[in-house]
Amino acid sequence: MSWDDFLGRFGSSRFHKTYCSHLASSKYALSLSDAEYFAARLPSGEAWRALPHFRRVACLDIETTGLAPDTDYVTVIGLFDGEKTRSYVHGQNLGDFAKDMREYDLVVTFNGSVFDIPFLRKHVPAAKMPKLHVDLRFVLASLGVRGGLKRIEAQFGMEREDDLKGLTGYDAVKMWQAYLKGDEAALDRLVRYNAADIANLKKLAEWAYKEKRARTGFDELMRRA
Repeated sequence: MSWDDFLGRFGSSRFHKTYCSHLASSKYALSLSDAEYFAARLPSGEAWRALPHFRRVACLDIETTGLAPDTDYVTVIGLFDGEKTRSYVHGQNLGDFAKDMREYDLVVTFNGSVFDIPFLRKHVPAAKMPKLHVDLRFVLASLGVRGGLKRIEAQFGMEREDDLKGLTGYDAVKMWQAYLKGDEAALDRLVRYNAADIANLKKLAEWAYKEKRARTGFDELMRRA
């Protein structure tokens, strides 16, 4: 039963007044693409439900000099909206990230709630992160798909360019160090490594949404209605 079906059937029922009020408010907020409304009402584990309903969605990944926000810093940030990849490099255009992030209503990460977002809040405080956030690490884990991003990519048969295969976060640190010593090719490789992460996040998010939706049983109920 869709929102409209429920409202049409029970809208005048005093026993369903609260439910109908919530549904009407949600329907109106969705018509306005009000992502903050749903961010305030969806538990973090249910944010995946919003994925197909907002057009301005960005997959995000960062590279850093290490794991500690207090002593390390962000070297590269990547954004991918399904069509365009944007890369931001420390010492070059990192300041543009805060401006560009305003264009998005929802952000998709892998382990971003633990790593990427805390780093960005400390080192790029001007960036206003979307409150609606889908952390694929936990969505995929709820579907029985666990491990690091590279391991999960392998499970799904996702390929990377030859010179990016097998690289890890530690390699990303070493590439940045090589760049600081004058190796421009190392920076190019680091940026492409980061871009591969976010390109695959988009594919994984699409799979996860379909699988999560299928497991709710809603589609089967709709077919039987």
